[in-house]
Amino acid sequence: MAIVWFWALAAMMERYDVNPDDVFDLVNAWVTATRPVWFRTATDPATGLTTFVLWGHPDNTNKPIAVYARRKGRDTEVYAARYLDADQIAEFEKWEATRND
Repeated sequence: MAIVWFWALAAMMERYDVNPDDVFDLVNAWVTATRPVWFRTATDPATGLTTFVLWGHPDNTNKPIAVYARRKGRDTEVYAARYLDADQIAEFEKWEATRND
């Protein structure tokens, strides 16, 4: 399995003021299992397409981030990332407090 970066990912991260290092760090944490990452699925209500989302803390910041990816054959394509909003942070912190490692 290879991690593929969507061709427009850099422009999207810039638009939403997301640090690329945070995205790379969280994906690396997921792939190497070096720290907890909440693996979730999400479905677009408009299209019905399902994707997966990684929620976690990048190593260099306490600001949790969501990284959106999809399967493309045997590979995983990362196509978007955003920092969590206040409601998402509350949900993520609840998960962190109750997860069973």
